[in-house]
Amino acid sequence: MDVVIENVGRRSENWAEEGAPPDIGENSLNGFERNLLFWNLGDGRFVDVAYLTSSNRIEDGRGVAVADFDRDGRLDLLLQNLEKPAVLLMGRGESGAWLQVDLEGTRSNRDAIGAIVTIESGGRRQVRQVAAGSGFLSSSSHVLHFGLGDAQRVERLEVHWPSGRRDTRVDVDANQRLRIRESLPVATRSSASADSSAP
Repeated sequence: MDVVIENVGRRSENWAEEGAPPDIGENSLNGFERNLLFWNLGDGRFVDVAYLTSSNRIEDGRGVAVADFDRDGRLDLLLQNLEKPAVLLMGRGESGAWLQVDLEGTRSNRDAIGAIVTIESGGRRQVRQVAAGSGFLSSSSHVLHFGLGDAQRVERLEVHWPSGRRDTRVDVDANQRLRIRESLPVATRSSASADSSAP
């Protein structure tokens, strides 16, 4: 008997009425694979540490959002699986120093989507960008998180706003959430007089 499998990789809208999917053991056409969580070693290599953090759950994953939900400086994961309640995995254990940057645009869009933040700390340079979405059916926090290791200070922080404006901070303390509002241009005498004569 020939077996024909349609909609490989996805279920049709009325899959439940068509009968159960074919039995393929522990595998799934849609998921049910162990989650992976990668640790950045800082030298271009990544190691899967999901089994160490109990995040290597076997699930039919659909989305993941990353944020510091309890504002303790450790990133947490919110997982959404097919037809299951969301699961929140809280970051625990020891961690190094950190800095979180929360941006608000004025001339740029208010959420600062597209803004790029560059920091220099402990001889390292890191770059993050505010994105509108972060994956399939997912959007992570717009607050940018930087891991600083042993460094207790950021020597230089620069924000490149979508408007083209740049804001700079120096000598920033670690272990805080820093709120930065896009600076407005300083009015010159000529622009001020032009504004005053406008109807």
